[in-house]
Formats: sequence, structure tokens, C-alpha cells
Amino acid sequence: MLFVKPLTLEETTTLVEMHKNHQAQAPRARAQAVLLNAEGFKLSNIAEILMVCRQTVSTWLHTWEENGIRGLIDQPRPGRPHILSDAQEVEAIEAVKQSPRSLKKVIAQLSEKFNVNISLSTLKNICKRAGLSWKRMRKSLKLKRDPILFEECRKKLEILIEQDKEGIIDLYYFDETGFSLEPCVPYAWQPIGETVGIPSSKSKRMNVLGFINRECSFSSFVFEGTVTSSVVVGCIDKFSEGLQKPTTLIIDNASIHTSAEFLENIEHWKKKRADYYSYFSIFART
Repeated sequence: MLFVKPLTLEETTTLVEMHKNHQAQAPRARAQAVLLNAEGFKLSNIAEILMVCRQTVSTWLHTWEENGIRGLIDQPRPGRPHILSDAQEVEAIEAVKQSPRSLKKVIAQLSEKFNVNISLSTLKNICKRAGLSWKRMRKSLKLKRDPILFEECRKKLEILIEQDKEGIIDLYYFDETGFSLEPCVPYAWQPIGETVGIPSSKSKRMNVLGFINRECSFSSFVFEGTVTSSVVVGCIDKFSEGLQKPTTLIIDNASIHTSAEFLENIEHWKKKRADYYSYFSIFART
């Protein structure tokens, strides 16, 4: 039966701090093992608590007896030196950012520039260390928008949000989406030679047009069929019947929101429910 020597107050304090606050899991477990053993727990009990084998606990306690707190901390291990220097890795990451979809192209550039050959897995490890990950890219129209008009719209939206908070208006956001049993096919890390399958089934598409405010009050219209300007106009017509105070609707610049049919109805919506002194305005996000 193995028990460590009685702990001093300083040793107990240090071990408790290591168990609670060390950033690595292994030193935390080793410190806890020493503390438990000092309290009278047997090796088998400690092994069961920490879910390790009895021999592992014994090794930890012997290391503690021989080396103290230093024996519980993993020491730096010599390993294979990096193929690229720190400066070269920085250039490699910059090259990946310039060609994020083709690591093979980056490998060719590095080989030509630094006369070194690295594998695809090595470059992936470099990317991971730099905080990069492999994921689907996002579509963006940012380069097409007018920065001056965008800033004007952003400031106007801030004013509308404040008016909504003060109860002067109701502010709603509107958009469309759809659902079906046929999934999109995303990218994913997969074992070589194997393919991850996603359950799929043919089905009709269920479309949802929704109105939501900043209090998460949600109104929706669900139907099957194509979303057209006429459908959107009909949904807004129905939604506007329940207005009780001046209301502004935030929409995006999708083609069905900028069609002639849609634009022709804006004045009609503004005048609706005039007997309640309500008006309905459309504010498009750019």
C-alpha cells in the first residue's frame, strides 16, 4: 500500500491551485491524485475516481516523491524540427489566405520560393496552428454595395431601432426561406477512401415567409409553391391588416422586393388602416 509523505501547508496550497487552475488536464489529475492519497485514499480508489489504471497512479505518486511539483508537470519533449521557419510559416499562412481553396497551389509556391517540399498534411497542421479551419465559404455582395448609401441606411436603421425601443413605432424584419427533405451538401473532414453519407429524400419544398420584431414576436405564412412578388405582396397585405401603430418593415434587396409589382404597392400599404392613424413603410437594407 503506497502513501505519500504528509504534505506541508505550502505543498497542499500549491497542489490545490494546480488541480483547480492548471491549463492542462494531465497535471490537474496528477495533483488531485497526490491530494487524495495524502487524505488516505488507496491507489485503487484514486484510479477509479480519475478513470486511469492503478499503475498510472502509482507512477504519479512515485514521481511526486522523487521530484515534487516538477514531477507532475509535463516537460518539453524534443521532436522533429519544423520544416518551415517561423518567418516562412507566416508567409505560408498569407499564401493560404490568398488562395484559400487550393492548398496544393500554396505548396507549389512554397516549394518554388523556399526550395522545400512539404506535404498537404503538414500545411494543414500549419493552418490549424494559425487558427484557420476548413469550412464552407460565404456568399457576399459587399464589394457591389455603395458604401455611402450603406452608411446612410445604417444610420437610419439605428434611428428606427431607437424609435422602436421608445414605443414610437413597431419595427419588423421580413424574409423568406424554404425547407425540404433534400439536404444541402456541405464540406467535411472525412477518412480517405470513405464518404460520409447524409440521409436524403425527395420532397416538396415548404416555403415560409416570416415577420419578426426585436421582441421575437413572429408571424409567418407557410405554403407550397414558388415565392413570387405576388405572393410577397399578398402576405404583406395580410400582415398590414393587424397594425396598431406606425410600423416599418425591414427587407433586403431581393429581386422580388424590387419588382414593379412590389414597388407599386408601397403607397397602398402606407395608407392602409388610416382610421387607426397607422402607416406602413418599407425600409430596404443594402
